[in-house]
Amino acid sequence: MKNYDVIIVGGGPAGSTAGYLLSKSGLRVLIIDKSTFPRNKLCAGLITYKTVKLMERVFGETVESLKEKDLINYESDYYEVYYGDKLIAHRNVAVPFRFIERESYDHFLLKKARDAGTDLIEGEGIGLRSLDILKSSVTTLSGKTYSADIIIGADGANSRIRRSFFVDLFGREDWSENLAAAHEIFLSRDSVRKKFEHPVIFFDCVDCGYAWIFPNRERLKIGIVALKKKNKEDVLTTFRTFLSGLDLHLGEEKIHSYVLPYGCFLPSPAFRNVMLIGDAAGFADPLLGEGIFYAQRSAELASEAILEVMRCRKGSENCGNTAAHVYLKLLQKHILTELEYAGKIRHVIFTCLNKFRYLPLKLLMSLMGDKPVEMVHGIRSYKWMKRKKELA
Repeated sequence: MKNYDVIIVGGGPAGSTAGYLLSKSGLRVLIIDKSTFPRNKLCAGLITYKTVKLMERVFGETVESLKEKDLINYESDYYEVYYGDKLIAHRNVAVPFRFIERESYDHFLLKKARDAGTDLIEGEGIGLRSLDILKSSVTTLSGKTYSADIIIGADGANSRIRRSFFVDLFGREDWSENLAAAHEIFLSRDSVRKKFEHPVIFFDCVDCGYAWIFPNRERLKIGIVALKKKNKEDVLTTFRTFLSGLDLHLGEEKIHSYVLPYGCFLPSPAFRNVMLIGDAAGFADPLLGEGIFYAQRSAELASEAILEVMRCRKGSENCGNTAAHVYLKLLQKHILTELEYAGKIRHVIFTCLNKFRYLPLKLLMSLMGDKPVEMVHGIRSYKWMKRKKELA
């Protein structure tokens, strides 16, 4: 059994960000991931302004450097929102929407963690009951056991770490009811007759969800996301209907499917020495499903909590708090309130659309100006649309 300070299960943006921060501070860190990087990852690939600022704060990477590394491959300062075939909002924005390919983005972050000193085991998963709380260890499918003071679950919406607990210890009994079905297809821009140069969102094609067309440099990402419990018709069938209405030449392109946290964020994603971050804790925007920022931000907060407690212990002080306790306090301050209010806004929007169709939303979007986009970018809070003094 090899001992570490921290073991992270999952090497995506959440796990890699935590690995980088903790290793950079001198801790012995291990990341275990079932995939071998670079690996394909389904995602719409939109990164918001708050994500860009996090990359600058944590990794020292600016928009310019991310473009030079070809991580940001497209941006647009214009968007459209449709209800059926009715255009209900369109606007130029001061802060552009930027797009990445997850394969290269995730690989870049994992390399950052490795360069900082993180050990990595690729192509090796863990079993459903491979977490031993009492011994503070995890066992891989090949039978190798590793222990650490802290274990972080960064292994996605179907987290093995979270599901290793026989009972709900994280305060979310309705987890499965708030998972969304997401489907996505990638088309070469050259194969599409109509030119999409900016992001487009479509309501009315699905209940409690939306469809999108996001442009990248070489291809279009077209997808749909919706709560399964709210849709009588299978979401995949709805997506096929939506695609047929766009008059696209699909050819042999495959539709990819995955599950997405869509309002099932955990209010208490930590127990004893186990902490959950990113999708494993359900940290995705309940309104638009944005997950990259919340993955990296929760990793940053978990790392801050761990380092604070370990510094306290090294100084022989009576800390009085565990890393889990500090993490939960930081989450409440920086993430949970935002997700709660994003969920309330979603409820209002979809209730309004179901009862009154598009006119009230069209009027509201017109009156609010740039505020909706500023909320998505993190410039304003979802809580009463207050402008933030600083991004966090």
